[in-house]
Amino acid sequence: MSLRQIACNYLFVLLAIWLLGSGCSTTRNLKEGEYLLRSNTIKLKSNRSITRKGELKDNLSSLVIQKPNTYSFFGLIPYKLYLYNYRYKKFSQDTTNFQLQSKTVERPVVYDSSTKKKSAIMMKGYLFQEGYFYADVKDTTIYKGKKAYVTYKIETGTNYLINKVHTDIPDSIMNSILNSNMQETYLKNGEEFTYPLIEYERSRITNVLRNQGYYKFNNEFISFEIDTLEKQFARDDENTFEEALNLLAFQKNQKRPLLNIKISIRSDEDPTVFDRYGINRVRVFPDFISREDVRDSSLIEKESEGMVFRYHDYYVRENVLQKHIFLEKDKYYSQSDYDLTISKLNELGIFQSVRIFISEDSTRKGWLNCTVLMTPGKKLDVNANLEGSTGTTYAAGSAATFSMRNRNVGKGANMLTTTLRGGVEFRYDTLGSNFFDHFKLLTRSAGVNSNLDLPKFVIPFKIKGISKKNTPRTIIGAGISLLDRVNYFTLINTSASLTYKWKETKTKTWEVSPAFVNDIRVFNISDSFAKRLAQNSFLRNSYKQTFIEGENIAFTFSDKDRKFGKNYSYLKLGVEEAGGLMSGIISATKNKNTEFSQYVKFDFDAQHFFTLQHSTFAFRFYGGIGLPYGQSTTLPYIKQYFVGGAYSIRGWRIRQLGPGSYVDSANLNNVNNIIDRTGDIKLEWNGEYRYDLVQMFSGAINLKGAVFVDAGNIWLAKADSNYRGGEFGFGKLGRDLAVSGGTGIRFDIAGFFIVRFDVATPFKRPTYPAYGGWVVDDIFGYKGWARQNLVYNFAINYPF
Repeated sequence: MSLRQIACNYLFVLLAIWLLGSGCSTTRNLKEGEYLLRSNTIKLKSNRSITRKGELKDNLSSLVIQKPNTYSFFGLIPYKLYLYNYRYKKFSQDTTNFQLQSKTVERPVVYDSSTKKKSAIMMKGYLFQEGYFYADVKDTTIYKGKKAYVTYKIETGTNYLINKVHTDIPDSIMNSILNSNMQETYLKNGEEFTYPLIEYERSRITNVLRNQGYYKFNNEFISFEIDTLEKQFARDDENTFEEALNLLAFQKNQKRPLLNIKISIRSDEDPTVFDRYGINRVRVFPDFISREDVRDSSLIEKESEGMVFRYHDYYVRENVLQKHIFLEKDKYYSQSDYDLTISKLNELGIFQSVRIFISEDSTRKGWLNCTVLMTPGKKLDVNANLEGSTGTTYAAGSAATFSMRNRNVGKGANMLTTTLRGGVEFRYDTLGSNFFDHFKLLTRSAGVNSNLDLPKFVIPFKIKGISKKNTPRTIIGAGISLLDRVNYFTLINTSASLTYKWKETKTKTWEVSPAFVNDIRVFNISDSFAKRLAQNSFLRNSYKQTFIEGENIAFTFSDKDRKFGKNYSYLKLGVEEAGGLMSGIISATKNKNTEFSQYVKFDFDAQHFFTLQHSTFAFRFYGGIGLPYGQSTTLPYIKQYFVGGAYSIRGWRIRQLGPGSYVDSANLNNVNNIIDRTGDIKLEWNGEYRYDLVQMFSGAINLKGAVFVDAGNIWLAKADSNYRGGEFGFGKLGRDLAVSGGTGIRFDIAGFFIVRFDVATPFKRPTYPAYGGWVVDDIFGYKGWARQNLVYNFAINYPF
């Protein structure tokens, strides 16, 4: 038997002993007649298929009043209860202990039979709200030793379908407005009826009317009358025989019961509910201090396009604010314009708070006065980020970012951001007289970038279909960065770009860069690296001096805000082209000496998040392809793809994986060889299970954990003799995929700042010849495995 098999068997035996031991210890401190609640099981039954069965079952489970202790590892190990019993005397005497309060440990949940009836009542109430009017809930308890297992058997019955919806509205204008919007109703013919749909429809009707000038209208004036049809299918509690016959007939016909809904609007107590209001006056206070400002005659006052602006100081130009205020004079009041004004003014980033007060005009009936109050925020702010990683005992890297932001350049809410970035990477050398002599510098990088973000389109013509509601922005960027590979080369990249950004809807955003440029210069090339370039055409073309001019477009979809951060999705698609315009210019000028790049790139980033009460499943599929054309045979270095590092496949250090299954046999043991692994194609899959651990300092800091798996690689678009196995092919995709996994902890500071520490190890190496590349069994195969395989990543914020 091999060492690996012995280790696996040994661990299996230890795990089995621990499971048995922990299982016995969970009940050892219970008193006579007490039982540990081990589980609650929901068994759902219906005579028809249940829509949203999983969601329905989860919601019913959450209504059970008494819940068992926390069990981890597929519901097998009650580790919090085990920790409680381990120090039982201390915790039983100190009931206010920090570990109990923070739920790091848990007392045993002693079964209480009285909670079952209350739970059943709550379940029936919930099912009634979901349209199952005749649901039945029965419970049973099974005792095994000192443990109790509770089962709730639920027969939902059949829920009703919506048949017809009609309105009863005395006001003809209001009736016309609502009928013209009924295509948006939640109460659609043939849909399964639930009471939440009634509330959604109530809110929808209120929003429609308030957006049409009905300022005083609210939900209280709407009532719904439900009329169930086919009465023979209803229960008759006084005649069980008739009820049974009706149910048999119902099941035989496989017919769903129907109901009609009447929507009524009444204003018996306040007839002005049917009055439509317009906006008479709009006053704006961009640097509001106190209520005395309203009557302070010393304030600067300006009037523009029906709005009156009053300043202490000329804080921001009024034409900038007008483009973000949607409540306008002589228009009907609209609740969506009210909400949009607050949202867009906050998006400017120059105000600490934005408030709007609405009042009726005392001189004109049916008119409103609007007062917009804005408190200025900090004009300048500074941020700093730090990230680091280490792959083994011989290499480590870190990078720091320092940014300064001016939020109101030129009093136009123009945001100027300047970012300084620097980083270093070392190797660990066993030779050295003291600790610091062990670390040898491999790489250093530095850069400065500036972006000017303007809250408008700076363009000589008007774009059809784009209004101020689309939040148009113009971003002008410029920067320079330096990458110094010690003993190899130095690369300087000078860049500039012009980008237009706007929102098509609340979930869809567009970014268009009609022009960007990069000037790449490589110098200080060492003799050894020059020799390598001469022998490797891919490296030679990647690192050559070149000029990039191009354009790109990106589309982003995110429903995170619409779904309030619950079970949301994110998708970004991008296309980039370079060299087309330059090719035309070169042809026209007949200047053949200019080196420029030509390529087309396609990128995507798809993410989905399944959110639970105390945890989240996060998934990402990310990748792209770059295709050089014309005079270019490879992508320029700064446009090539790479993987690895704290935000990618965490089992490898950044740029140290791929392409494909390529093995650099000449430098296997050369720790000084740090030439980046890059490619033309990238595919990457990431999955994380994120869960809450402990709250500290009254919730100001939340300690969270994660378990993750990353997979992917980079490839060359074309085969290259210098990179055997590095080209992409569907037939070898499975072999070429690298897989790593690990665990991590995250410090969530007030929900705004995440400090993350992850540790990962490779599970599958594309360069490993045996077992399809899987190396999981090597974890127990030899001494020193952890020292050579664990990769530590320290970073700010989540990887995606």
